[in-house]
Amino acid sequence: MSKIKNSLKGFTIIELLVVVAIIGLLSTMTVIAVKIAREKAKIAKSQHDIDTLYTAISTLANDTNQWPGHQVANVINLVEGNTEICGPDINSNNCATSLSDLSSGIIGDDTVTPYIGWHGVYIKKIPIDSWNHEYFFDTHYMVDIDNNPCNGAGICSSAVVVGSYGPDGKGKPDGTSAGSYGEDDIIKIIIRN
Repeated sequence: MSKIKNSLKGFTIIELLVVVAIIGLLSTMTVIAVKIAREKAKIAKSQHDIDTLYTAISTLANDTNQWPGHQVANVINLVEGNTEICGPDINSNNCATSLSDLSSGIIGDDTVTPYIGWHGVYIKKIPIDSWNHEYFFDTHYMVDIDNNPCNGAGICSSAVVVGSYGPDGKGKPDGTSAGSYGEDDIIKIIIRN
């Protein structure tokens, strides 16, 4: 009896399944990493825009002693009301106007009530945040002890901020009480109590 030697070599079905599983796992990890990197890039872009707006608002205040909307500079508004400048895409009763309106004093002088000492244009065009919403300026914004948007828990203080409502585009999440702000807001504090 002669022995037939099997000279064919190949992969077993188990080895192929392991390779396919590893490729699938690596693909999933790559997709997740790309998604995280995109979100970080959106936040970084918004932070840069907020820094630019902060500079424009500070320069307006130095020149005119007023903040956007003819609000007195360096004063925190302790009463919530029609002081927030947040643009037409935000559904809020507290929006007085938009930063892109001439009355804000940033892209042009107010034609109805000119700013005394205005030396702008302080920024050529108001940018849109990474989630296609306008940035806001608020002289009655609540922050916690760590300077994060106050979610109603712990001690909160009033502050003047410029910022973005973040991915959800809302200043006050659904179902929260007045004074609670979205935890996804991206803000820069101008002054605080």
